[in-house]
Amino acid sequence: MSESLLKQALHWVEDEAELNKLCQKWRASKMLAVDTEFMRSHTYYPIAGLLQVNDGEANYLIDPTVIDNCSAFAGVLCDVNVVKVLHSCSEDLEVFQHLLGVVPVNLIDTQLAAALCGYGFSVGYANLVRAVLNIELPKEQTRSDWLQRPLSNAQLDYAAIDVEYLYELASVLIVQLNKSERMFWLREDCDRLLGVYVENQSETKAYLRFKQAWRLNAGKLAILDVLAQWRERKARARDVPRNRVIKEHSLMDLAQLAPSDTGQLRQFEGITERMVRADGEELIRLINNAKQLDSSQHPPVLPKPLSGSENKWNKQLRNAVLVYAQEHGLAHEILLKKRDYEAITRAFMHKENDVFEDVHQKLQRYLSGWRYTQLGELLAETIVKSSEPAPSLDLHAGASEASHSAEQAKDD
Repeated sequence: MSESLLKQALHWVEDEAELNKLCQKWRASKMLAVDTEFMRSHTYYPIAGLLQVNDGEANYLIDPTVIDNCSAFAGVLCDVNVVKVLHSCSEDLEVFQHLLGVVPVNLIDTQLAAALCGYGFSVGYANLVRAVLNIELPKEQTRSDWLQRPLSNAQLDYAAIDVEYLYELASVLIVQLNKSERMFWLREDCDRLLGVYVENQSETKAYLRFKQAWRLNAGKLAILDVLAQWRERKARARDVPRNRVIKEHSLMDLAQLAPSDTGQLRQFEGITERMVRADGEELIRLINNAKQLDSSQHPPVLPKPLSGSENKWNKQLRNAVLVYAQEHGLAHEILLKKRDYEAITRAFMHKENDVFEDVHQKLQRYLSGWRYTQLGELLAETIVKSSEPAPSLDLHAGASEASHSAEQAKDD
């Protein structure tokens, strides 16, 4: 099946000089489809097994396990004049960051492009190729061992097919986006995606990944902050998954109860004797130091989940956006995310006497770029309408009307 799907030549690249020559050629390309295959079952960092490139003419499979210096390819990824096409690229960004020390610029993510073209939100690559190109891609090698050598013919075909059809898929989606005048929407979103990825690499963001962190007050959140940063550093240094260092629920318990000596650590579920011996003193030192922080040094408390009344208000925003999405052939999830709705709800629901112009100005803190252009007016109108007090009932008038009706009925 895969042989019949592979229409362009496949080149195996395992020599640095050959890679450098290809990279020089690719720097003159307008667009490249790029993908990675990697393994990551017992490590913090992904281990690159393969880098795939399609330049519209052929498929190239680069073997990073034998090429020590791939800096020429890093230069291609950082070339602002060459569009790099990936699909659902967050894990690929990690591969490039760890292997090459860079993330691509001038990036197009076809998963985002598909959502802006109306194909649905977060659509998988194979499903998108089926929907757009009417081609069924093989799935047999999805869970392959990409570090084994030699790779099987089936693996080689699978890897090459991925970028060959990615290039074709991107070409079609770009035409559609240009026709609908949404290409600059995609550019904004891809730039934002890269910005968020880079920002999230900071250890200072680690505590925000904890789903229950909103339960902690500012002082306890400060403890979780230093513990989460510590776990991040240890996981990177040991190259193991975060939960191999210590599990999330154990860090939450430590932040909540704040033990003051290593002996108390043995009472916590998930903390083994080995962990106490290896890391106990450091953990207690971090906790005690965090306790001494001035309140001005505490991170701001995280917002609680919306209340029932807030959720009802929130639903009006969602319904307005859903109608807009349906009218414009868009996946509604691409317009606003859950956190956006919640932030807008918290900012506006309890604000009284907002002037319409002030609503617009305030909305720009939560919406930017094409989203504000498209949704600003709609959301402002919805917010103003939702904030209007419900009409009060005059119970005396109602009673008088009822009495009058009863008298009239009696007379009849």
